Amino acid sequence: MIKIQNKYSYSEEDLIGEGAYSKVYKGLFDKTNEFVAVKVIDWSKVKDKYYISGFQREVRILRDLEHENIVKIIDMIHDPCLNREYLIMEYCDSQNLTNFIYQSGGLLNENVSKIVLQQLLTALNELIKKEYLHRDIKPENILIHKRTLKLADFGFSVKADYSGNQLFRENVGTPLYMAPQILENKHYSVKSDIWSIGVMAYQMIFGEYPWIADDPTQLLKSIKSQKLYFPSHISISDDFKEFIKNCLQYEEKDRYNWDDLIEHKIFKTKYVIQKNYTKIEHLQESINQIRQLQKKRGTPLEQLFTNLDMDGDKKLTFEEFQVLLLYVDNRMEINIQKGIFYRYNVSKNNLLNFNEFSRIFC
Repeated sequence: MIKIQNKYSYSEEDLIGEGAYSKVYKGLFDKTNEFVAVKVIDWSKVKDKYYISGFQREVRILRDLEHENIVKIIDMIHDPCLNREYLIMEYCDSQNLTNFIYQSGGLLNENVSKIVLQQLLTALNELIKKEYLHRDIKPENILIHKRTLKLADFGFSVKADYSGNQLFRENVGTPLYMAPQILENKHYSVKSDIWSIGVMAYQMIFGEYPWIADDPTQLLKSIKSQKLYFPSHISISDDFKEFIKNCLQYEEKDRYNWDDLIEHKIFKTKYVIQKNYTKIEHLQESINQIRQLQKKRGTPLEQLFTNLDMDGDKKLTFEEFQVLLLYVDNRMEINIQKGIFYRYNVSKNNLLNFNEFSRIFC
């Protein structure tokens, strides 16, 4: 274990994330034995001055924000001998929203999507109060901890005046979620984040982006030339469709404002949250059933895997894995079946290898 000032500790085997100049580990606050996330930056390897300013800005902003839907900074420690920075942050026990969507079969139903958006907007409302604009809203930057969403990654965030007509020029963010004004290298307002929310809402519901291209230039052309299309094979309410459509208005003047978003009628129904919790609980119940069956039978995992691997390629397709699920419960809903399969398919290739399969029983 690596010790940090005898306050925190972590092992390099517990890597949970990695960036260009940083690594994030699952660590411990030694005094309480609580898990923390330890972000380690090796300054000797940092050559990008924008990364340095972005890191400093992110720390400053996180220290100014304290909200249950925003990832919390706990401590920051500099080691002058190793020229390293240790950023100690709240540990999130689940993955990010991208992984959650993938494990749910590549898309979410309307009710679950509403919960995600509701919690995201609660976090963004706190940013509005403190006058910050995030500028990189996307599923990868939304973490999940004990069923609560946590907005993260404030490296592109900036002070913003929501009451006036402040404009920004920096071309920052992730292209697929960028407002067209940013793609055009034009000035943009605080409504740029609203576009990103619209893209994310569409992606959650339909399992794809509203516009797809190989590069930012082609993406802008697609946005300009192709009308927003709602696939007919997935049914959503008119209210939710209206929400997405008005987030994705090309001209900022036609796009929703922040009050329109936060007070939208799709967030008025409270039963939605309870329904989502029930689905998550059913998923965990089914996983527990699988574990109990294997424990009761005592079949070695290697043998069980081989029995399911009908074509002998040492990988399980969903259909092969489904045999086990239906043996456990022949009435198991298909969304629960897919939820279990994709939760453990960390390689995201639609095939379970033995290591992924064995994690189900941990």
